[in-house]
Amino acid sequence: MQLTVFFSAPGPVAIPVQYSHLVQGLIYRHLDNPVLRNYLHDQGFVLEKRRFKLFTFSRLLGKEVRYDREKGCLVFTPPIRLLICSPIPFILQELGTGFLKEGSVRLGNARLEVMKFSTAAPRVRQAALRVRMLSPLVVYSTFANGDGKKYTYYYSPFEPRFADLVAENLAKKHLLIYGRSAQSEGFALRPVGVRDSDQKVTYYKETVVKGWMGEYELSGDPGLLQVALDAGLGAKNSQGYGCCIPVVEQTS
Repeated sequence: MQLTVFFSAPGPVAIPVQYSHLVQGLIYRHLDNPVLRNYLHDQGFVLEKRRFKLFTFSRLLGKEVRYDREKGCLVFTPPIRLLICSPIPFILQELGTGFLKEGSVRLGNARLEVMKFSTAAPRVRQAALRVRMLSPLVVYSTFANGDGKKYTYYYSPFEPRFADLVAENLAKKHLLIYGRSAQSEGFALRPVGVRDSDQKVTYYKETVVKGWMGEYELSGDPGLLQVALDAGLGAKNSQGYGCCIPVVEQTS
């Protein structure tokens, strides 16, 4: 499911360039149910040794966005949109209630007014889906070097391992959400219209995170493709990565 929140402001809004942790904090603060808020923040949904928060969110989407080189920030022209996705309807319901009660929010030093909401529940009924990333798709592995120190390797969507890891991640989320396995064999991911400029090097707090924007063609079990829309593609979803929407082909 998707919840889109629309924010207004009396004029242009300055936001730090690396703001994903600010939006994540905004989401946690506005979960109306304190038990849910603490559970998601402190623990999440556990599968084996992994923890999943089962929500993801887009980059901030403004009428116009420009980089202010002098101040080193992004300047958004309102209205500003934020898309939040989750396969758990209760999470989005509690968010909507929290935003409605508060009426306004603070993001960094900016004060935004909550204008309105919209909801959607796109359903995947076929074994093929084209998506557009609204926040970078992140796929990585952690290795140890010769000294035993760990390092993170971020994959490109043009590497074969990229699709394999996306499939494994979707399968784990599917098992956690529905309590049953999905068919991950035969899953395929193909970058379409993805350029070098779609690679984004970002920071989550003090950690460098590398991901990819662009459009991708997914094929496989419709259940896995549904999870991609609802819970996000790839890793670090609750940190603001892997949010995607279906691309609707225009017919003449």
